[in-house]
Amino acid sequence: MTPANVIVEARAKIIWGEEPSSVHAFLTLNGMPIADADRTIQELVTERNKEVKEMGVRGTCIGAAIICAVVIIIWYELEHPSKLFPAKQGKAMYLMFLVGLYGIWRLIGGLFRLLRPQAKTL
Repeated sequence: MTPANVIVEARAKIIWGEEPSSVHAFLTLNGMPIADADRTIQELVTERNKEVKEMGVRGTCIGAAIICAVVIIIWYELEHPSKLFPAKQGKAMYLMFLVGLYGIWRLIGGLFRLLRPQAKTL
């Protein structure tokens, strides 16, 4: 394996949440000096944390936007009955509730990624 391929493989392992110690062993077994392996692992972990935080910001914003939209739609429908959903008000409100739950799920997942980027689950 070429040194470039070793680093690409190590990046993939870190991105997918493999333990840095096993990636360190992979790098040293493929001929990288220990000091370079340590530095590379630190850079890759920092890169992964940055990407996970960006995903967290995106998820948090999407979740908050969905929740806001659902709250506005439900508020409008309660203030002006049957304007948005004339014939199927019950089913539409149920759908809005489910969309709101999806928004809450996105918000919580985004906050988890934003606050704990080093966690292994994405």
